[in-house]
Amino acid sequence: MSRPHLPAALAGLLGVLLNVLAVGALRPIPHTYRPGDVPAWLAETLAHPGHTTFSAWAFTIGLVCLAAFGGGLAFASRTSWATVGAGLFGFGALLDAAGTMGPVAALHVNSATGLGLLWMSLLLDSAFNGLLGLGLICFALGLPGDWPRGLRILGFVAGIASLPVALQFHSDDFARLLAVAGPLWLSWVIWASVLLLRAEKRA
Repeated sequence: MSRPHLPAALAGLLGVLLNVLAVGALRPIPHTYRPGDVPAWLAETLAHPGHTTFSAWAFTIGLVCLAAFGGGLAFASRTSWATVGAGLFGFGALLDAAGTMGPVAALHVNSATGLGLLWMSLLLDSAFNGLLGLGLICFALGLPGDWPRGLRILGFVAGIASLPVALQFHSDDFARLLAVAGPLWLSWVIWASVLLLRAEKRA
């Protein structure tokens, strides 16, 4: 029996789980993705190589899963806005995934190179949040009318909240906004994934 939405739903849920685990692993490294004191981020990274490595792998795999989820959601929606949303959402996730291994690489190079790798990781994460925000807004406009209105509203709010986090490379103040934006967009992905699973059961 064909189950066209199941892979996307599972990818979304796994992406959320891995991102949450990755953030949890970074608790001993509080300066992560904070531009105010990147040398402190490097020192904490070097002091906790296990946490750094686990988090990097979890982020990388989780982001790729989220990109796949975005494509699957666009396939289920079949609207132009959702297709654009998937492109922005997915490209941002893959772009971020290209940089999440930077902290692991920083464990094996000199300090100057390590700082450069962390800055690159920070810049790519900033770009992800901007593209994520735009993608969520497009999904909010493009989800079919029979999907819950609350999901579209949540997507729009999460998208707006994510846009300023794109400036996290500039200031710790913008980075702190992720504490609001993060739970919003993760909740949106969970909700959309559950709806895709329910669609499977109805099929």
